[in-house]
Amino acid sequence: MRTILLLTALMLSASILAQDSLTLFDCQRMARENAPRLGDLDLIQKAGETRMDQASSSWYPSLDLNGKISYQSDVVEVTLTDPAIPVEFPQVPHDQYGLNLDISQNLYDGGISKGKKNYEEAQLAADLQQVEVDLFGLKGRVNQYYFNILILQENMRNLEIHLENLEARKEAVLAAVTHGALLETDLHILEVEKLNVEKSMIELASTKKALMSALRIICGEGFDVQAILEQPEFEGIGDQGLARPEYRLFDLKHASMEAGKELMGKKRMPVLYAFGQTGYGKPGYNVMSEDWDYYYMVGAGLRWKIWDWNSTSRDKELIAYQQQMLQTQRASFDKEIEALLVQEEAKIEQYKLTMEKDQQVLMLQKLIAEQAAVRLDNGTMTATDYVTELNKESSARITLATHQVMLQQAVANYLTIQGNL
Repeated sequence: MRTILLLTALMLSASILAQDSLTLFDCQRMARENAPRLGDLDLIQKAGETRMDQASSSWYPSLDLNGKISYQSDVVEVTLTDPAIPVEFPQVPHDQYGLNLDISQNLYDGGISKGKKNYEEAQLAADLQQVEVDLFGLKGRVNQYYFNILILQENMRNLEIHLENLEARKEAVLAAVTHGALLETDLHILEVEKLNVEKSMIELASTKKALMSALRIICGEGFDVQAILEQPEFEGIGDQGLARPEYRLFDLKHASMEAGKELMGKKRMPVLYAFGQTGYGKPGYNVMSEDWDYYYMVGAGLRWKIWDWNSTSRDKELIAYQQQMLQTQRASFDKEIEALLVQEEAKIEQYKLTMEKDQQVLMLQKLIAEQAAVRLDNGTMTATDYVTELNKESSARITLATHQVMLQQAVANYLTIQGNL
């Protein structure tokens, strides 16, 4: 009979015989490595570097090649009406041709290019941190699956103990039935209870398989659905303070807005630049000539937007509004975190207190079940009454094991909400 029991346990609880075990930290690590969002870190980094290169390109000289062909109906004509002055002025050609190369180089831009680069660096840091915030959200999902599976594992272990107790009593009852001390009905009652336990184990195994498969989708191909999940043991919640990635994101967003305000102020600074032009055409700079000619020109220029109708001030004002809304979001987030921590802390205290009672109940119920087993063997108790007491012991054991897992889950949730897990 024990051989049959062993085979049943092998079929219903494959995870118990798994070769590997996984911890909560293993699953969280695999979930991060398998997250599609993780690949965005490299893309965001490259995009940010490209934007910074683009911001620095304002210091590169600009080269423009342009050409023209034109014909105009009227041109300037110079004539003298005094015949005493025998001067004949050349006629300006009606057709014109030209191919020019224009060069421009900023000499001073008021810090605009540096401001753009600083803004892009701040924006890049905020974008990268946003990915970290999204990846951090995976921890809560992993925790939920992980501890639900742990509860199922503990329930299956306790049902196996229950099954072993039934099997031991079944052999004793079978001997008593053979000697006429008990009725065969008592044996059938134990067999029915054994079948009910095996049915419950099948249901638990099926539920666990589904949850393990779901967790594998999050953790990736490296996650073994046959592995045993180890129950974590936390020292306590401690007072480590908050380390949520959202707080760094708030700071980086604020810094990016400050960089934006600084850039807005630099847009009204004067810009000094040098320029040059060289080309070949007909006519050249001498519009009176009908010959093809090379020509060039160099110089310097100044651009200064003295008045912009308060456009810059309004842009800064809009950014200030956005900063105020960001502070409001941070304050709301603080309250949300505080409320979640209070709830988990209450759960921790609840499970600690109830577990003390659970242990006392289990200890007493175990004694009652042992005494009931003796009475059953002696024929002074029916199998129905024994099964009732044995079920109470099994229920007490499952309750204690469940509360133990839920205590660790509450601690894990508390540390995760803090950002310290």
